[in-house]
Amino acid sequence: MQIIVRTIGPFSDKMGFQQLTIKLTGHTVGDLLQQLCKERGEQFRKATFDEKGNLRSYIKLLVNGRGLHLLEGLKTVLAEGDVVAIFPPVAGGAQHHLA
Repeated sequence: MQIIVRTIGPFSDKMGFQQLTIKLTGHTVGDLLQQLCKERGEQFRKATFDEKGNLRSYIKLLVNGRGLHLLEGLKTVLAEGDVVAIFPPVAGGAQHHLA
């Protein structure tokens, strides 16, 4: 099945792509990440997983705009045409000063 994978912001440079379409050989988000590690190499693996093989705590994943915490985590089953976004948390903003 074909899955679209997107990275957002400066994370795109770290991952080596902004968007790609991948023919997924497995069925889950975890399968997708393992396949991307094999296809994209060590840089992708180090950016995504820690030394123990756990997803890095700062990595956020969305499937069709829904966070993995609302789904089944890495066991979330993907379907043809799903869009998976991988990005670091976004922080910041302007402080408002009252005079």
